[in-house]
Amino acid sequence: MNPEFPPLNPLRVFESVARHLSFTAAAEELHITQGAISHQIKTLENWLGFELFDRSNRRLKLTRSGEVYATQLTSAFAHIVQATQELLVSGAHQILTIRGHTTLFVRWLIPFLPRFQAEHPDIRVRLFSTSTDGTDFRREQADVGIIYGEGPWPGLRSDMLLTDALTPVVAPALAAQLPSPCTVESLLALPLLYSNRRPQHWSEWIEGVGATRARSPGDIYCEDLSIVYQCAIDGLGVALGQLSYVSKELENGTLVAPHPFVLRRERGYHLVCPTEYADEPKVARFREWLLAQLGRS
Repeated sequence: MNPEFPPLNPLRVFESVARHLSFTAAAEELHITQGAISHQIKTLENWLGFELFDRSNRRLKLTRSGEVYATQLTSAFAHIVQATQELLVSGAHQILTIRGHTTLFVRWLIPFLPRFQAEHPDIRVRLFSTSTDGTDFRREQADVGIIYGEGPWPGLRSDMLLTDALTPVVAPALAAQLPSPCTVESLLALPLLYSNRRPQHWSEWIEGVGATRARSPGDIYCEDLSIVYQCAIDGLGVALGQLSYVSKELENGTLVAPHPFVLRRERGYHLVCPTEYADEPKVARFREWLLAQLGRS
């Protein structure tokens, strides 16, 4: 046993007592006597070197340190329960954990997954959303990541999934205010919707179309790209749409692409994983399947 790791039985007893604030309720939950509860709590306090409960009055109360510790333990035990349930459900199934941005998952990846699960029933896909670019495979639980950029990334195998194809999109009501054909000047007179994650994309599109524009007080800045698209759907301004993300809205008319210029470049989204397990069966099967689907589309 790691000498820095506290004894597990007293930890479980303490978490139960702290959650119920009752030795009696904890004893009933754990099917042991109140005397055993008291003994286990004392064992943990002796191991830690300080008390976890305020014993100055008759009502059971945690010390401040005890409150903080109990909160962390409740979360830790909940994770153990979840992991156990997932293991029991998955059985012989392999778990493939993918990290990426929520917008990419919702608007691009998830529609592929039902077919993958049907064709590979022994692999269960688990998605973890990240708020930062890149995946730290040394610290984060992930088999593969989907990241944005140009690469290469040292130590990682990368496969291009989709390249940038950026064009302005607006709600039909807002598009009706524009001339036909739409001019750059009229388009850029509308409020622009910026993603704080990639605010430079608008300036790059504007430069690519051969125009200039200063930031406007009417422009709107959003932390999440999904919010940017929703603002566009609700007519609050012009979003710079990744065509792969807004294809459904363009098809059903929820959004309109009023200007023909599409900024295309090699920068885009890559499937990445550490080179040392790039050929692990579940990783290789998912990579090859996904690239085959993209080849078909």
